[in-house]
Amino acid sequence: MIYVLAYPIFESGSAERISAFRAKHEPQRAKYVPPHITLVFGVANEHLQSISGLVEVASRQCSIFPVVFDDWISEFDPFEKKHKVLLLCGDGQAKVTSLHNQLYEGSHRSEFSSAHQFRAHMTVATYDKRTDLDQVDVSTVGEFPIEGKLSALELVRFEDGRLTTLKTVPFVA
Repeated sequence: MIYVLAYPIFESGSAERISAFRAKHEPQRAKYVPPHITLVFGVANEHLQSISGLVEVASRQCSIFPVVFDDWISEFDPFEKKHKVLLLCGDGQAKVTSLHNQLYEGSHRSEFSSAHQFRAHMTVATYDKRTDLDQVDVSTVGEFPIEGKLSALELVRFEDGRLTTLKTVPFVA
């Protein structure tokens, strides 16, 4: 499966707290991918060339911009069938959403479910059971707002339990 991710750059204290929180509350995912915002969710490998081109175009049109996570929510993810804690993006949300929309303008759009509106977020906890999620103390992720910036898009492939970076394209506008 192919994904497009953006890795927020946080001040070191925030980065450490988020990484520690994820290591505790979504250890499998935290092993193979650092804190991130998913802009294109798992699509078939056959769309690699199209997505790669869209990543190039979007990155050339975008400048480094701040993202601020100022709230959180817990919810059930109907695609993965998991319960999650999401840090919600306030400032920067419109730009993240715009990038998401732009990156779905290719042939892979048919794989996007319009039944679920995109929300700019970063997942920091993932559990099979709701009761496990209810025990999570989100305050340990750090005090809100958590500020960072986005400076690049990352085209990755997840296959056989490994995440491989295919391309990193810095913002240049």
